[in-house]
Amino acid sequence: MRTLFIADLHLSEHQPKITDAFFSFLENEKGDVDALYILGDLFEVWIGDDEHTPLMDEVAKRISAYSQTNQIKIYYIHGNRDFMIGKKYAKQSSMQLLNDHSEIVLYGKNVLIMHGDTLCLADKNYQKMRAVIHNPFLQFIFNLMPLFIRKKIGWKIRSASQSKKVYKNKNVMGVTQSEVLRLMKKHQAQTLIHGHTHQVAEHQFQLSNQPACRFDVGDWSDKFSFIEAQKDRFELIIRPIDYYSL
Repeated sequence: MRTLFIADLHLSEHQPKITDAFFSFLENEKGDVDALYILGDLFEVWIGDDEHTPLMDEVAKRISAYSQTNQIKIYYIHGNRDFMIGKKYAKQSSMQLLNDHSEIVLYGKNVLIMHGDTLCLADKNYQKMRAVIHNPFLQFIFNLMPLFIRKKIGWKIRSASQSKKVYKNKNVMGVTQSEVLRLMKKHQAQTLIHGHTHQVAEHQFQLSNQPACRFDVGDWSDKFSFIEAQKDRFELIIRPIDYYSL
């Protein structure tokens, strides 16, 4: 049996190639699969479960069918783009929402999973903004606003984030290793799987004098990547975005 992990698809109407690749992934990666974990930023922007677009509804339909038809459990951890996804859309998609930092036991191994934005402590401006936008009271107020206003705010935040990202180097966008070690020790995990940084890689290191591993699952653009976990191995797989149509 297999367990799959993906992150950072950033689906939008402007990138139909990625949407097609995701649907092809669901169609082809279903044999012997126990569960699919989506570690945030499935969508480029999300301003509330009350917004309905053809893309959002079709994605929900495809994920739900993937789960129901193949008896595959779907788990979701919020990203920094779609942290407003709520219980309504999760139910529509047959997804179970998980905490920002979640511990799972996978084939006898303790594994810590997350989106990954909380690991990037060098990105101080983002961490300050995150503390604000994740405030439950402010989210409640935001959800009371008319949909058209939330759309404008959401896309302004997205545009500002994209423009700032151009000037950030990999050290700022990357994880802080001391925070990686702290959280892995806290959750008693020797394996960490996350996204967010778009720096797809497998990192081996020592934790409490024991071998440990961090998987950065990577984003979807001209290529896509995912983690395939089995009883005897965890593998990072990278493929061309049109892999299933070749």
